[in-house]
Amino acid sequence: MRTALVVHAHPDDEVFATGAATSVLNEQGWHVVLRVATAGMHGALDHLSASCSLLGINEWDWLGAVDQWIDDGGRSGPRSLAAASPDDLAEAIAVAAAVIEPELILTVGSDGLTGHPDHIAISQGVQRALQHVDCRALGARVRAQDVRAGEQLIQQLAPGQQVGSGHVKGCDAPLEEIGGASEQRRRQALDEYYDGLGSKPLEELLGVHRASSDGLLLRAVFDATGWQQDRFEELTASSGAPSSR
Repeated sequence: MRTALVVHAHPDDEVFATGAATSVLNEQGWHVVLRVATAGMHGALDHLSASCSLLGINEWDWLGAVDQWIDDGGRSGPRSLAAASPDDLAEAIAVAAAVIEPELILTVGSDGLTGHPDHIAISQGVQRALQHVDCRALGARVRAQDVRAGEQLIQQLAPGQQVGSGHVKGCDAPLEEIGGASEQRRRQALDEYYDGLGSKPLEELLGVHRASSDGLLLRAVFDATGWQQDRFEELTASSGAPSSR
């Protein structure tokens, strides 16, 4: 059986970044394994198993030791992934890969998908680990044109309202697409974490979710461009911090 290892910083990243890809791989007969580095915030871990079931992820466990790293809301505190030793993070990923023996690793792209420092650290950790892991790795990105489409949709529904942290830029480079997933199951997985974020009308959500939410912006991107696919850049082995394209 072909095996894919998915590596993420927080619970819910498996929905936003790789939810379509894991569903498609599972349908194609792959065994999909998730390793998550932190428990996330506000009880997010409670919903991870249900999300995994919806998205074709066969099993999940911690990356590294339990509570080795925490999600401190992007503030890069001393126990956050962003502040972690790059070598320690890469070693944890390499150890997971040695046990799981994946043919493919999925994570976020070099920009962290949303620019979140923990996401960027995970992407860099995978690239460092590839010095010792012999498999292909893909990092999830969004296209710049899709970000613009999501922003335009928001403007149509709520003129003048700005949504997101400002760090979701997307990229113009060609990306590899994995598509054909169930829109309904991905929406349901998102609802596991945030009431109605996957299923309620976007216009309604714009009135109740904090405007700085990148999750809300990505919801608009999915509505504008489709829920059924993820797009990826190829990740390569690196001993230092890669630059975003």
